[in-house]
Amino acid sequence: MGLGEPLRTGGGEWLRPAEPSQGAALFEAVDASRNALAPWLPWCTARYTQASAEAFLAEATLEHRTLIFPDHDSTAVLGAVSLMPVDRFDGVWKLGYWVRADAQRRGVARRAAATLCRAAFASGTVQRVSILIAVGNVPSRRVAEALGAELEGVLKSRLLLPSGRHDAALYGLVPEALAEDLRP
Repeated sequence: MGLGEPLRTGGGEWLRPAEPSQGAALFEAVDASRNALAPWLPWCTARYTQASAEAFLAEATLEHRTLIFPDHDSTAVLGAVSLMPVDRFDGVWKLGYWVRADAQRRGVARRAAATLCRAAFASGTVQRVSILIAVGNVPSRRVAEALGAELEGVLKSRLLLPSGRHDAALYGLVPEALAEDLRP
């Protein structure tokens, strides 16, 4: 299982590499979930448009951007999960994820994040995953903890969100800590 190919989660969802042609579907997922996502994602504002989604999907700086689909053939986006390099020499990457509002609380984010992390660890390129989450974002913190990530500390005033500066919980995940039921 490689990072550049479609990956199936344990729940049957599919992770597929993000492509610029998926901009309309990505925008629809964000727009349908704006109220749930906006407090935690600084890019999710009233100015986020289909052109914004297309620009994000075309951006070459993010390494492993995948969109989550309910099945192999669907074009409907359930959310996104991404791994971005922080320190290539040490193999440290950061994980980000979100799921549309009508698909939340069903384990989609946990399965998608676990699938992408498992593939990244197996590639040998990634040795550690960091997850930075606003302290008040309890659902995302639960996902990190369900993955087996450990809370390593709270960083004061680390995140700038639409409502202002927020403390951030820093989680760390290493291959051997990935929750056993989420391993291959």
